Amino acid sequence: LFSYRYCIGCTFFVQFPRIAADCVDTESAKVATCWWGDAAFAHRMRLLPQSIAAALYRDPTTFATANCRRSSGVAHRMEKPTFRPKKVLILSKITRYEFEKRLHSNVDDKQLETLLRRRGSDYHQLLAKHQIHHDYLTTIKSELEEAGVESRVVQRFGYNEEAVQWADAVMTAGGDGTFLLAASRIRQRDKPVIGINTDPQGSEGYMCLMRKLPKEHFRSALQRLLDGDFSWLYRQRIRITLSGDAQNGVGDSIDLHDRQLNQEPSTTRWSDSLSMPSSSVHQTAQQRSPRCSDTESSSNAAKKSKKRPRSPFERVTVQLPVLALNEVFIGESLSSRVSYYEIQIDDGKMVKQKSSGIAMCTGTGSTSWYFNINKLTEQCVSELLRIVSDRCEVSLPVDDKKVVSDICTTFNQQLIFSPDLRRMAFTVRDPIFNATFPPITPRGFAEKIVVKSRGYDAHLVVDGGVSYRFNDGAEASLEVHEEDALQTVIFR
Repeated sequence: LFSYRYCIGCTFFVQFPRIAADCVDTESAKVATCWWGDAAFAHRMRLLPQSIAAALYRDPTTFATANCRRSSGVAHRMEKPTFRPKKVLILSKITRYEFEKRLHSNVDDKQLETLLRRRGSDYHQLLAKHQIHHDYLTTIKSELEEAGVESRVVQRFGYNEEAVQWADAVMTAGGDGTFLLAASRIRQRDKPVIGINTDPQGSEGYMCLMRKLPKEHFRSALQRLLDGDFSWLYRQRIRITLSGDAQNGVGDSIDLHDRQLNQEPSTTRWSDSLSMPSSSVHQTAQQRSPRCSDTESSSNAAKKSKKRPRSPFERVTVQLPVLALNEVFIGESLSSRVSYYEIQIDDGKMVKQKSSGIAMCTGTGSTSWYFNINKLTEQCVSELLRIVSDRCEVSLPVDDKKVVSDICTTFNQQLIFSPDLRRMAFTVRDPIFNATFPPITPRGFAEKIVVKSRGYDAHLVVDGGVSYRFNDGAEASLEVHEEDALQTVIFR
């Protein structure tokens, strides 16, 4: 038996014996009740959110919300969605080949091939994947042009506020990482982001519209978008507010992708902070960042110059300019060090805790790092069944691989929740419980989380891409607001 109350719609369903992840019509669904008592209508509609169907059928990537609403006691389909952009910004990923060329700009292709071969990498395979990506990118551009849509291609260093404001919609050409980067620069709720996986063979593309389809399918997919044959999915995001002493550089950030190009360990990013002011550290980091356009550099300089000088003893509060689509991680820069902090869940009391860090995620992120932190393995389930069998003197199918696998799947799938659900899940990595730090709930859901740092080389990382200083005394408040949701699309 499975029950689900559909908050946006109207009905309460039980017993779904047969569900397809791409189907919302269930002939054998039994309606228990409905909000306004019109059980006959609900039975005729038999609507099941695709987010639930996907989770039950072990495909956590197909999420949807049936477009229903209450009106005069009757559920109606919302009007057909419209997607008619005049300008589309295409954010292209940096291929591994391009990455290596940037990293080793002083060598030619032959030398690069030799260098990669020493590391065990296949130069020709990297070149082939580079070509596949750019062939797909060319297809996207040409199909948009044929449909009368103006497009512009940028990579991460040209993806700024000006480029975002120019476009009516943003398409990403890459994988989930490119999609996350695109989402990080968009704060408004009415600018859609559409992901296109340009490496269907080598990338999963969970957030992409066309996960595993080659470029030959893009034309039909684009036509479906222009015809309104899709549904909007508003993915919830986490808003982060930081507060702390001005002298500790509250709000200073480091782009971790830029660090990769500079071949500098991310754990050294604040290493100079004890010997120089935070502003100097930030300027040094900017100087070390890879080549950016002159306009972008001058724009950043202008923004910095407008900041008023602050007293080092002043307590400041800033709302971070990025929203987390997947997760927020708080912990020590070196994973081998213990993370020390205080945490408050919703209206609970602030408690001290030591662990390997804490991760807070959205429904979108519940299939990612959060899922892998908490998932059960078949080895663990098998050993637990054996212990229970011995202690309770009952016969359990400890060696039945199918039973063990089913138990794992049942537990793991309940970790996943819908991307449009307005709440966060949190999980504590490797919590330390002893006489000083008593056990608390290591995993759960919350509407608001407050974390106060007790560390000296700690960081707060948004979607694995941007890192913020989070040292002793700094405080982070995390919440999910409806107006911060990201507009994305899914095919019905």
